[in-house]
Amino acid sequence: MKIKPKKIFNTVLFCLFVLFVSLYIASEAGYYEYQNKEQVKFTEEKMKEFEEDVKNGKKVDLKDYLTTTEKNYANKVTELGVTLSDFVNNGIIKGLEKTFKLVEKMIK
Repeated sequence: MKIKPKKIFNTVLFCLFVLFVSLYIASEAGYYEYQNKEQVKFTEEKMKEFEEDVKNGKKVDLKDYLTTTEKNYANKVTELGVTLSDFVNNGIIKGLEKTFKLVEKMIK
């Protein structure tokens, strides 16, 4: 029985994909745990700071102890990606509208 090169290629490609997904999940799981650990550490520090301020009789404002962790990923590359995506989306929509109008005329 002869082994086909296409079958070998597909098998190797599948194995590489499974390996990639496995490593990706492992790295993400570790990263997620690290981020949670850092967040807990940060929260504990802020709680201690809050308790010290209450003990010392300082004026306490909740906004001083809460921080937003949202990240802004906006930059020129993302703006270009959004613009390109909108352009492609509008082109596809217009193309589909024209196609359906043509089909509608053909049916009538």
